[in-house]
Amino acid sequence: MKNKWLWIIIAIIIVVLLGIALILKQVSGNSSKDDSSKGYDTYKMKHEDALHLEGKAAPNAVKTYTNNSQIGTFTNVQVKDGQEVKQGDPLINYDTNQGKRQQLADKVDDAQSAVNDDYQKINQEPNNNDLQKKLNQDQSALNEAQQQLSKHDKQVNDSTYASFDGKVDIKSKNDASEGQPILKLISTEPQLKSTVSEFDLDKIKEGDKVNVKVDNNGKTGKGKITKISELPTSYDKSDSAGESASGEGEGASGNPVDNDPSGGSSNNSSKYSVMIGDIDIPVRAGFSMQADVPLKTMKLPKSALTKDDKVFVVDKHHKAHKRDIQVNKANGQVYVKKGLKPGDKVLKDPKKTLNDGDKVEVSS
Repeated sequence: MKNKWLWIIIAIIIVVLLGIALILKQVSGNSSKDDSSKGYDTYKMKHEDALHLEGKAAPNAVKTYTNNSQIGTFTNVQVKDGQEVKQGDPLINYDTNQGKRQQLADKVDDAQSAVNDDYQKINQEPNNNDLQKKLNQDQSALNEAQQQLSKHDKQVNDSTYASFDGKVDIKSKNDASEGQPILKLISTEPQLKSTVSEFDLDKIKEGDKVNVKVDNNGKTGKGKITKISELPTSYDKSDSAGESASGEGEGASGNPVDNDPSGGSSNNSSKYSVMIGDIDIPVRAGFSMQADVPLKTMKLPKSALTKDDKVFVVDKHHKAHKRDIQVNKANGQVYVKKGLKPGDKVLKDPKKTLNDGDKVEVSS
């Protein structure tokens, strides 16, 4: 009886073990099948997200008009405070010394007559060296007279007319003393001053289109990058401090040379000034703004590169094509310079045995 129960127990154990073995085999088979059907992961090439900048709006230019007694006596302003003017509009009235301009104009006429007379005499005596010398002297006198007249007219125009389109900010209507400000002309063309880090500097260039937004009212518009500074902002600060110190000494040069400029602290990344202009919406000076610069750069996953810096691009028929590309590796990232375009699908972690033209399974 005992032997009978022993054989029954042994039989049950054998059946259980066989069942476990079958289950493990089935699970292993399904897992292997899933792994083989999963295929390659892919990455779809695309441009990087727009570079985000922030800063303050500032006028493109601000000109201060001061009382200039050299052109005459200041009488009054011809515009109202806050008035918008166009380039060339009259701003300030002076009781100008017309006699001075007439003297300069007469001097030009006299010099021109002398030159004309010299030419007539030279035509009659072409080999007379004395006449040629006199012509050279008279031409020099004419050039000098013309420059003096031009300088006078420029000084008058510069002190009385609007140099650009803008808005008037009056400081003194009729009682400004010599050299004191009469009014400021503030350009109506806004610009955005911001900074960009050294890691993003190579992603942008002058002329790039920019999308801008005013923080306080949500207005949006377009602009473009008009200037990127050559030197980091840290140099501007050290340069200002150096100029202040050098100006304290006697006989300081008006055009100092810095033979050993500082690059800033080695612990901080450098920042560069960026100017965004041609903004197509009105923005008051001092308003906070945001700007997004659409980028044309494309990042590539490191896992997509083969040892020889090539990639496998998958077509719609699931064929892998090995492609030569040019990349730039910086700051732990891989950037595509040439060889790929947005929308291209590249394989991640391509096998060493994969060949050009092989058909592949992809999971994404």
